Formats: sequence, C-alpha cells, structure tokens
Amino acid sequence: MPGDNVSDEFKVYLPNSFTPNWDGDNDVFKIFSGASVSKINAFRIFNRWGGVAFEVTDSPVNDTVYGWDGKTNGEVAQSGVYVWKAEVRFVDGVVKLLSGSVTVVY
Repeated sequence: MPGDNVSDEFKVYLPNSFTPNWDGDNDVFKIFSGASVSKINAFRIFNRWGGVAFEVTDSPVNDTVYGWDGKTNGEVAQSGVYVWKAEVRFVDGVVKLLSGSVTVVY
C-alpha cells in the first residue's frame, strides 16, 4: 500500500499509523515479518524533540508484548508523527537498520 513502511527485499512491515485507544483493534505498533527475521536487536521510537518515547531490545518479531502501546513513561503519548528506528537480524545473519515514521491517532 502507498505510504506503508515496507521492505520487500527483507519482508519486514511496519504500519504508518496506529490507534492506541485500547479498543482491541490496531492498539499496538509493532514490527511484522515472516520467518526471515530471527529477532529485533533494537526498536526505538522518538518524539518530535528527539527524545526516546519507546525502546525495546533483543525481542521477537510479531509479538504485541514487545510493541509500543502509545504510552511514554506511563503517560499517554500525544497524537502526532513519531520517528522509529529498528535494527533487525535476519535468519541468514544479516543485520539491517530500518527507519520510518508512524502517526499516533486517537
């Protein structure tokens, strides 16, 4: 889809928006992939001032537990655009640095 953050070469997908309103639908921003990814070395989300809004390291892919629920330091993050960076390790040992943006919508 246009606007989505996708890597066809490495089969990694991150949506370009999510709605962490706790209605059970699209509440967590996470990295999606198939069997080509062995783990996420680091996944960070930054606010508009460059501060870290969310960070997780050494985590599995496709797992909601390791995604961002839209909270920063226990507080609900503001609506808006956030920048993300991820270091992804593939099963063949290749490590790729990926980045993009995500819009938080309430």
